[in-house]
Amino acid sequence: MAALDYDLYRFTNPDGSTKDWAVRNNGDGTYTSKWGKTGTKLQSKTFDRNMLAMNDHVQSKINKGYKIIDRVLIDDDGNITLPSSSKPFGQDPNPTEDPPCLFWRLRVTQTNLADTQAIGQFHANVLSMSKTITGVFGASAFLENFLRALINEKASSAGKLFKEQSVASLLLFMAMMKVAPNQVSIHLSHDDGVGISNQLKLESKALSFFDTDLETVRPVAEALGLLEKRLDLSAVTSSQDDFYF
Repeated sequence: MAALDYDLYRFTNPDGSTKDWAVRNNGDGTYTSKWGKTGTKLQSKTFDRNMLAMNDHVQSKINKGYKIIDRVLIDDDGNITLPSSSKPFGQDPNPTEDPPCLFWRLRVTQTNLADTQAIGQFHANVLSMSKTITGVFGASAFLENFLRALINEKASSAGKLFKEQSVASLLLFMAMMKVAPNQVSIHLSHDDGVGISNQLKLESKALSFFDTDLETVRPVAEALGLLEKRLDLSAVTSSQDDFYF
């Protein structure tokens, strides 16, 4: 059987050894997980559960200290390769350390017409929000490529957000989390596996990753619905006269 794509997570033991856990949405109401020591043939099990159960499974691994590595291909022998490479993944004799990043994962479940309609409306909302963001931060290659893949491929995916992609990328993902229908699951996390919510007021650490803060991004965050708009007291006038006795 040909290799299939999985999201790969890795746990580092105190002695420096690592173990892997990978998960794949099979698109038929089931998901498959694989696990084992890094570099060995991975055990496998398929679960007859829905997407919510799979997301809970993923979160339980993150809570235990597993960190997402990448979207990879895994064959029946447990060999792991990157989709764009024929070389075994994670076996570079001279590895280089990746720059700090945030991780994102997006899952799309589409099985009937109602799903298609909900996802289509989600895409329309995302495009509208992206125009708000680019109107403030300007266009970026990352956002353009991400939106093109999201709309055209309609597939599950995962990746990383780097500092050079600016806080615009973070705001878009958080806004997407706000409007995502049941057919779309979006997860954000720090490189230590701690999740990032769509509650912007609670995510100062994520903002500081991009060298910014809540007040700096407030105008665009309010426009995206990530913050409630402040009442402008200077614009409020009394509806009745004051009387003195």
